[in-house]
Amino acid sequence: MEHNSNFSQFSARLVKTLSKESSMQALVDLGYEVLGNPFTITDYSVKVLASTGESKVTDDPVWNELKANNNFIFQTYSYYVKNSLFDQIAKNDAPFYWSDPYCKYPRLIGKIRINNKDVASMVVCAHNRDFTENDKELVSLLCDAFSIELQKTKYIDFSPRLVQQNFLNDLLDGKFENERLIVERLKILGLKFKSKLFVIVIDIQNLDKSRSTLHFMRDEIENKLANAEAIVYHQKIVVLASCENDRHFQEIELKPLKEFIKTNHLQTGISRSFSKLTDVTEHYLESVEAIKLGNHINRDQLFYKYDDFMFFDLISNYTNGEKIKNLIHPSLIRLIEYDKENGTDYVRSFYTFICNFKNVKDSANTLNIHRNTMFHRIEKIEKLLNVDLNDGDVFFQLYLSYKILEFYKIALPNRL
Repeated sequence: MEHNSNFSQFSARLVKTLSKESSMQALVDLGYEVLGNPFTITDYSVKVLASTGESKVTDDPVWNELKANNNFIFQTYSYYVKNSLFDQIAKNDAPFYWSDPYCKYPRLIGKIRINNKDVASMVVCAHNRDFTENDKELVSLLCDAFSIELQKTKYIDFSPRLVQQNFLNDLLDGKFENERLIVERLKILGLKFKSKLFVIVIDIQNLDKSRSTLHFMRDEIENKLANAEAIVYHQKIVVLASCENDRHFQEIELKPLKEFIKTNHLQTGISRSFSKLTDVTEHYLESVEAIKLGNHINRDQLFYKYDDFMFFDLISNYTNGEKIKNLIHPSLIRLIEYDKENGTDYVRSFYTFICNFKNVKDSANTLNIHRNTMFHRIEKIEKLLNVDLNDGDVFFQLYLSYKILEFYKIALPNRL
């Protein structure tokens, strides 16, 4: 009789907790109070969704690993796959006991279902007290309650696809600081990336939402690239792409995506290449900044490479905008004045010369003039500038000066 009374009281408290705007943690705290033992709620990649915090389990290796990493490392996950733990969870509709050589304390495991799908597990550790038969009934009721709570928080579709999406979201949020843990998680999720990584951000402000949804566009974009995963993140589509050959990727593999972007008028930024997944957040910000700077410069394009805007990023982050304008090389200012007074086009010719690494022939081809004309023009420019163009520091200062002019849209000295 006492058991029925206690169970009824617990059921009433569960209903009351679920009826409020409560958090997952409130339900966990209630479960811990009633069970008297610590437990975790994990999804099917064994990522911890919630756990009790009051009980300090320090002498159970499996529990400690899960709590420390928020998921199993690949070896542990593989061990439980081989020993049919996940098969047991799938077969048993009711909570069941589990023990193995690596768990110091027995476990009581129940599964959580949504829309007839197994989505998560509740794993109770007999650390504070031994299990009783009543615990199975309590765990079963708690699993039902957690199912309702997860649906309230819109954690409905626990397909492998969504688990991978959650992982990418965590990467972009900078939640991983240890590269080894990321690698282990990739193995569990079955995700593979090549050695060179890029973050591509697609701004969908111009997306015709009457024709397509964000998630459909995400899948379309992901299908344009090999070795890539896409996610909807902060109302943008973000792609983590990878390759082995940087140049081949930029020139060949990106072509289908660029065509798609052009057709749909979607502005896109791409980061520099990198190799560590712990750096994803940094390179995501590069891609976002590339779009922002591309719009500021008003370049007539939709695909912005951060590599092309690094100098502009440096300039835009300079603390004193007026002061950086003073860094424009005085020789270049003289050249601007000369063009204005004489109707020449030496400023543009010299910039072409710089961008072609001082190659007269290539510069002449770019400007569509004869090589000898370009040669004499450069001779004249060198005299006007009165600087040593073989000095690397001077050459860099002049190039930076052009970038400052472009960023601030300065055409004439009297606008300084």
